[in-house]
Amino acid sequence: MGCSHSLSIPHHYAHIRTKEEKTFKFSYLALVDHIVLLRQVVAHPEMNQPGETLNYFIKDYCRRFASRGIRTKRQQRRLPWQIEWIWHVHRLHPVEYHTDFSTLWSNDELFDKKYTRLRLRKHNRNHAIRLAKVKSSSTKFIPSLDLESAVLRQRDFLEKFKQHTIYSSNLSQYSQNAFEQMVQNYISFLKLAREGEMIVPTFDIDLIWHTHMRFPSSYRKACIALCGFVLNHNDAIEVDTLKDAYEKTADRLMHTYNVSYGKDVPVDRLRETQYISSCAIIVAPISTNSCDGAGGDCGDVGGCGGGCGGGGGCGGGCGGCGGCGGD
Repeated sequence: MGCSHSLSIPHHYAHIRTKEEKTFKFSYLALVDHIVLLRQVVAHPEMNQPGETLNYFIKDYCRRFASRGIRTKRQQRRLPWQIEWIWHVHRLHPVEYHTDFSTLWSNDELFDKKYTRLRLRKHNRNHAIRLAKVKSSSTKFIPSLDLESAVLRQRDFLEKFKQHTIYSSNLSQYSQNAFEQMVQNYISFLKLAREGEMIVPTFDIDLIWHTHMRFPSSYRKACIALCGFVLNHNDAIEVDTLKDAYEKTADRLMHTYNVSYGKDVPVDRLRETQYISSCAIIVAPISTNSCDGAGGDCGDVGGCGGGCGGGGGCGGGCGGCGGCGGD
C-alpha cells in the first residue's frame, strides 16, 4: 500500500461556518496526502520500531528543523517520506510543536505544510534505506517531547488504520458526501468538549484530527475560532482511563444529539440541539474539481477537521488519540 491510486483525486472541500459567521475549509486532498504517508509507514515497519533506522531519521529531522530545512514548498517537495513521518508525529503534539518552534524563532510563523503528496515516487517505494551520516547543525535543537516514544505510540493507531476500509480504498472514488460527514462528525465531537474534562473520539474522527494537525498554523487558528483555545493532543493515556472516558463521551453524545457514538450526526439535528448557539456546521456545496498531482493548493487546510480514534482526553478542550488541553 505504498501510494494512492493513480486516477485523479477529487478536489473536495468541506466548508465550516461558526456561530460568529466565520468560515473555514478542509481539503480532501490533505486527507489523501495523510493516508498515502500512513500506507508507506505501514509498508516499512522499521519506521515505527526502535532501532538504528528510526534514530537516524529522528536526528536528521531535528537537524532540518533547526536549520529551517522544512519551511518552503520546494524543501517539503524534496523531503524523504521518512522525514515527513517524523515531522508528522511532531505535529501531532501541537502545544509542544509550538513551544519547540517558538524556542528557536519566537516571532516567526510556524512551519506549515505547503506541499501535498498524492502519490509516492517510484524510488521512494520498496527500496533499501541507505543511512548516511547526519550532517551537523550550528543550531542545537532538542525537542520538548521524546520523538522516539511518540513515534512508537503511533503503532496502535497504525494497527487500527490497517483494519479500516480506507486503508485499501480507492481514494479517487471517495464521495464528497462521505468526506463532508467525516468533517461534520468531528465538528460535532468538538462541541462536546468541556473545560477540564476528558472526551474520547472514534477512529474516523481521529484520522481527520491527525490530518488537521499536519497544518499547525491553520489548526491553531481554527481551534481558537471554534473552541476558544488551542487543543493539545495527548496519546499517552492509560487504557483504563481511556475506556472510562470513551463511555462517558458516548453517553454525552447520545444526550446531545440523540445518536449512538460512531454513527453520523445529521446536520438537521444540529439545528435542534441545545448546543445550537455554539454549533459549527458544514455549509454550501463542496467544489469537485480534480487534481492529478501534488501542488501547494491541493493540501490547503484553512479550518476544521480533526479527531481521534481511540483515545483521548481533554484538559480544557477536545479529546483525541490521547487527549487535549488548552494552550
